[in-house]
Amino acid sequence: MGRFPKALVMTLLLMEITAIVALTTVWTILSELHASQVIINIALGLSVLGLCVLAVMVFRRALAAELRLEAEPDVPFLDAAAPLRMPLRDLPGLNAIGPATGPVVSGDLLLVGGQPGVHRIV
Repeated sequence: MGRFPKALVMTLLLMEITAIVALTTVWTILSELHASQVIINIALGLSVLGLCVLAVMVFRRALAAELRLEAEPDVPFLDAAAPLRMPLRDLPGLNAIGPATGPVVSGDLLLVGGQPGVHRIV
């Protein structure tokens, strides 16, 4: 399915729900205020015009999102069950004093409690 139909389907689904809620709300409020049928129909018509403007805005945003998704390169998913092809290395992290100055290895004597990124001050 192309980007145009995807954006259109997303817009129609969102606007269908929005239209049902908005039009029901307008009708309910005006009915409870005992407005005449002409006033209710005018208010519903104005609500439909507002929903059309909103639908155009939502469609443009959806189309832009689909274009961004197509422009992104495909990133392979990392399967959690598969073994890692490269070893993980400890990277310097922040501690209470400031950023660590270099990579942390597992047997480092400056580690506090074996926690990477936490160094003793010497």
